[in-house]
Amino acid sequence: MSTIERRLNKLEEIRNRNDVGDEVDKLFEKMGTSRAAMLADFGSLWKFRDWLVARSAAADHQAGVPIAAHPRQWQGDCAISAKWDAILDHADALQSAASAP
Repeated sequence: MSTIERRLNKLEEIRNRNDVGDEVDKLFEKMGTSRAAMLADFGSLWKFRDWLVARSAAADHQAGVPIAAHPRQWQGDCAISAKWDAILDHADALQSAASAP
């Protein structure tokens, strides 16, 4: 059994205990993607989280908000980053449209 299979099995065990994994899967589904697609692009939940932190830090930096350095910054493929930026931006736009009067 590969490392990723063991980790996914562990995630499934945790998910069965507290439904957090179900919520994440539902959010990915609402965004028109899946956890499997995210794992295919990033390789792990940690790398995806690091990418989210780096994305948030870049947005804060552009807004002029001082930021502290994150100890594990994401170093990855620009095409993957652009793809997931588009996915998240589209999801944010849909959510904003749904909440507008």
